[in-house]
Amino acid sequence: MPNKKLLIIAVANNFHFIKDIANNLSERFDIEMFELSSDVLHFGMLNKQILLADIVWFEWADGINIELLKYSSRLADKKVILRLHRYELFTPRTLVLLQKLTDSGGYKSIDKLVFVSEFVRQIGISKFSWMAENSVVIPNLIDHTKFPFTKRERGYNLLFLGRISYVKNLPLCLTMFHELLKLDSNYKLHLVGEISDPEVEYYLWNFVAKNNMIDNIISHGRIAHEKLPDLMINMNYIICSSIFESQGMGVIEGMCSGLKPVVFNFSGAENLYPNKWLWTDRTDFVNNILSPDYNSQEYHEYAIRQFSIQENIERYKKLIKGITGE
Repeated sequence: MPNKKLLIIAVANNFHFIKDIANNLSERFDIEMFELSSDVLHFGMLNKQILLADIVWFEWADGINIELLKYSSRLADKKVILRLHRYELFTPRTLVLLQKLTDSGGYKSIDKLVFVSEFVRQIGISKFSWMAENSVVIPNLIDHTKFPFTKRERGYNLLFLGRISYVKNLPLCLTMFHELLKLDSNYKLHLVGEISDPEVEYYLWNFVAKNNMIDNIISHGRIAHEKLPDLMINMNYIICSSIFESQGMGVIEGMCSGLKPVVFNFSGAENLYPNKWLWTDRTDFVNNILSPDYNSQEYHEYAIRQFSIQENIERYKKLIKGITGE
């Protein structure tokens, strides 16, 4: 029996979170990852691919994905999956699109709605009641082999990783780090990622200058994903001060490498990480760093058990088999 054909359509061709998952599903399904273009002829090719597919997976609830769900009669005999991430529920533009999907009844063509965390799912349901139906929570998964484990001990290098927007809450991290330096000035905070909001960069260097921290802050800028493991070799802690995360993929990548997670207790964090790795105030933050409790093997194993593709890909296979009746 031939494999089912699975077509994945990602808004703005953002396959970042789905690419490794798709690669690991390819043994069971015939997968096409369709890259969108503004070329009119390109949409004819898209329609052809939809006709050939057994399952259509929409990655992100935005843009053309919503339009296809609203109007495409070609989806009538397809099994449809929509995977929704955190940002769609906090961005006015996408909320408008989701409301139009609701008003048009287009959501009824979705066989399974996938959320990446239970807390995000509950937010979705509070805004659109239909999201309670046929929805499931499966976390973003990572290929842990891309972040080789290195056994390590306590040290002085803290890593702050990710695209640095307001959501990442760098000001809070800097304030907590400054409190740590009052106790021991040997610590270094390594910032890795593009700063997306100019005001945050002004804040960063103003805070650093006025608190004499220039020797303790290292800004690496954006580093290619494949080069992150080399940087992580010299790190000891992965820091998160975000006001909200679905999971915190940078934290999980750091844990795979053996870094101790020091995670702000954002909404839903308690469902993702043990309480002993969470912090809400200065005391918690400093104690997590200074504590002699440091077990790199534990962090590594937890990340693999909860979030690795190799350990969890069956959850996606089961999801697809469920809607296709296999």
